[in-house]
Parts: sequence; structure tokens; C-alpha cells
Amino acid sequence: MKSMKTVALLAAAVLTAGFLPGFVRNSLVDAQSTKDKNSEIVDAIITGYEESDDPGKFRVTTSSDTLSYATPDAGSLIHNSKFADCVQLDGVDVSRYQGDINWKDVAADGVDYAIVRVGYRGYDAGQMVIDSYFDANMKGAIAAGLDVGVYFFTQAITTEEAVEEAKLTISKLKNYNVTMPVYIDIEDISSDGRMETAKLTIAKRTAIVEAFCNTIEEAGYEAGIYASKSYFLNNLDPDYLSTKFKIWLAHYTTQTDYKGDYHAWQYSSSGVVKGIETPTDRDVMYSQKVKFSQKQFTITEPETSVKPDLTGDGLLNFESSDPTIATVDAVGNISGISNGTATITAISSNGSRDTVQITVNLPKASMLTYTGLVLDQIGATEKLANISGVKLVSSDESVVSVSGDTLQAVNYGTAEITATDSEGNTAVCNVIVAKPEQLSGDCNADGIVNAIDAVCVLNLAANLGLEIDEKDFSDSYFAVYDFNQDGKINSFDASDILMKSAYAGVAIH
Repeated sequence: MKSMKTVALLAAAVLTAGFLPGFVRNSLVDAQSTKDKNSEIVDAIITGYEESDDPGKFRVTTSSDTLSYATPDAGSLIHNSKFADCVQLDGVDVSRYQGDINWKDVAADGVDYAIVRVGYRGYDAGQMVIDSYFDANMKGAIAAGLDVGVYFFTQAITTEEAVEEAKLTISKLKNYNVTMPVYIDIEDISSDGRMETAKLTIAKRTAIVEAFCNTIEEAGYEAGIYASKSYFLNNLDPDYLSTKFKIWLAHYTTQTDYKGDYHAWQYSSSGVVKGIETPTDRDVMYSQKVKFSQKQFTITEPETSVKPDLTGDGLLNFESSDPTIATVDAVGNISGISNGTATITAISSNGSRDTVQITVNLPKASMLTYTGLVLDQIGATEKLANISGVKLVSSDESVVSVSGDTLQAVNYGTAEITATDSEGNTAVCNVIVAKPEQLSGDCNADGIVNAIDAVCVLNLAANLGLEIDEKDFSDSYFAVYDFNQDGKINSFDASDILMKSAYAGVAIH
């Protein structure tokens, strides 16, 4: 470790030069936790007296990275053409080194999101520590309407330690709506730090960040990896990692020449943002615009929902232009309510939106509940209209009377009920009022016992499992099928119906 004198002189030089953030990399020390162990330990960078075990005070400096303390103007950045169809989100990443932040001012300055440091593992002792400003930054950023993600500054030298770091991170996220990835920050720091002295191979470092990210994603969060361009190229396997996790690239320049995949780019460590008194890291995130794979969709089945394929980043909300025709739930399931056309809009938190036109063409509901009906006693009633607005007329009110959508048996006999809807469409139901013993065998209630009734018996027997005990069909509806009155509905009833109808001359009236 560096001596206190060396650290104090270095801190003084940095403060004099005015390049505090250039020396301080976003730091994640829990000052209170540190003081609990040694009340005399305070932040060396800020006070110039003592040094903590926080790896965040070291900068990422490698020969292949262009590090500039002159803040590039966001408008001067040259973006890779592969992001042409993305929304560019303006972001900051912060830790306790930024001090108290006025997040309302940050949001008003055009910042879309913040990546907040959860904590770190000490580069010497290896103890995990929570950033003392974590809760304040999370609450403030969320209250200001920013999307938030987090990062943990690792010094893990085993996959087991990486999992510990991930679990600590997850434990701190439970009270917050984290809408952006959870990153592991891995960098070169002091040459005598625990990660450097461990002499980790590329495979080992890759396994460490993968273990962290897998644990994060198992908890339901999206995981990512933060590192500099040179660190990705020299210490990790970015081609493999980018197939599984988000990549946040640090490369301080106006146009990165990094060839690998990445979704966010930290282009400066000395940005000036209203609401943050110290210079801070500036980032741009490339967020995919929301897009439906189809522009039109037709719903033809009632009581079903469809979910058109959708791509894009960000949290999504959905709206229907006409909920009386089609509704959409919180996850994009669309249901047809009535025939017509409606537009469903998907709105992403990244500001993009897309629409799909929904045509609802549901089959017209049957006007009548039955096309044939048997009433087995005088005074029996049955609701017949299946939809509202249908007018029912009985061909013989002395046998079957009509009141609204309901029929009533008046006398033994037959009647034809005609239904007419508001569009003039009609439907007919044949109604028989008879004693149960008169109905045996007339399964389709058409007043005739014939081969059609035998087929009905066979169909019902198959549906019931070939036969059914009488105690289960004491209802006159089932009794009609038990032609031989043996307490079972099976092929014997069908056979008896066929024989009787043959003897009677094809049909029994």
C-alpha cells in the first residue's frame, strides 16, 4: 500500500491541478463502515490525510485507451453506424465521490439515466463495503424520474467471491425499481492490489465476471460488465461475454474504435452536469427502439388473446385506441371485445413507440341457447335467448308461452319458437312439452325417433365413457337417451332405437 504521505501529496497535486475526477474513478466507500473499524480513517482524496481500501480512487490508465480530461461535447460524439436505429440515452454514473447531488437539476439538464455504485470489495483487505451514498443516490434519481441501474466495483479473485458480491448487490436492490442493468465493474488499479497480485488468467477473470452476472440474472435482473477497451481486449473474453450479458465500454474519446459488441459507452470521466458539484463520468446508452414484428393482426376467436412479437429495450406500457373493440394488458396480451378495428400502441421508457392495427372479426353469437328443447312438465321454464335484443315469438302460445327471453310450458304438445335480432336475422327452436315417459328415444327433440337419435345416443355414450349409472342422469334430459330403461346409456339403447324405428317405418312420431 502507498504511504499516507505519498497519498496526501498525490491528493494535493490532484486538487491543485483541478482534475479530481481524473484521479478519483467513481468510488464506492461506505465511510460509516470504515469509521466503525477505525474512527481516524477518512477519505484521502477529499481530505488529503488518509487512504481507504477503496479501489475507486485509482484510474483506468492503459496505453491503448485514450483518456482525456477535456470533456467531449455529447453532440460531437461519432457513433457506430450499427446504432443508427437506436435511441441514444444520456447518462451519468456516480458514487460517494460526487457528494450530495441535486437529482432534479440533473434530470432538468437532460440526463436520462443514472448508474449508481452499490459498493466495492477492498483492493487490499478484500472486505466488501457499501457506498455510503448509495441509498441517497437511488432515492434521488428515482424520485427525479430517471431510469436507474447499479454497479459493484469488484476485486474478486475467485468465482465464489464474485457470487458473494452479486448477492450483496441483490440484497441492496430489493427496495428499488431497478430499470437498467446491474454491472460488475472490473479494472486495473494498484499494481500491489489483490486482483493484480493474484495473477489471474483471462479465463479466470472471465469466469469471475460470468459468475457475478449469472447470479444477478438468476435473481431476475439484467446483468452487464463494465471495463475499459484495453481491459476487455487484454484481460477478458468479450466475444463470449457479449453473447450473454450487456457490455458497458469505457473509452475516453469522441469516436471509439472498439470492434466488439457493446450497448453503453462511457466517453468521459470529467463531465459537467447541473446538480453535481464535481466533474463526473458521462455515458451514452444505445437503447433499441420498440418495434412490432407485424403491423396488422386479426382476432377471430372469442375469449382468446394474442401477443404480437415485439422487440426493443426499456420498460413498456401499452394503450388501446378503443378498449370497446380491443383491450391490452400490462404485458401486451391483446383481447378482442367486439368487431371493429383498434390501434395498440407500445410505449418504451426510452421514448420510442410503435403501433399494431388490430382487426377484431368475431363470429356472430348464436341468438338461441338451443335449436331443440324438451320440457317435461307443465310450468317448466327455460331461458332461450343467448344475446340481448332478441325478440321471441311462439307459434302456439297455448303450448309454449314467451316472456322476454324465457319460455314456459303451458300444455303438452309442440311449438316453434322464432327469434329475430335487431338486424332482422332469424333462428328457430323446436320445443316439445311431453311427459318423460313419452320422450324416451327422441334424443334430438325433433318429435321423431329414428336413426339420428341412435347416433346421438352413441355420441353421448362415447363422451360419458360408454355408459353411465342412472343415479347420474335422473334428469329427464339424460333419461331420454336411456331408451331401454336399464339405467345405462350405451350402444344397446342405440340398437333398440334403430330396431323400433325400423318396425315403425323408419320413424316414430
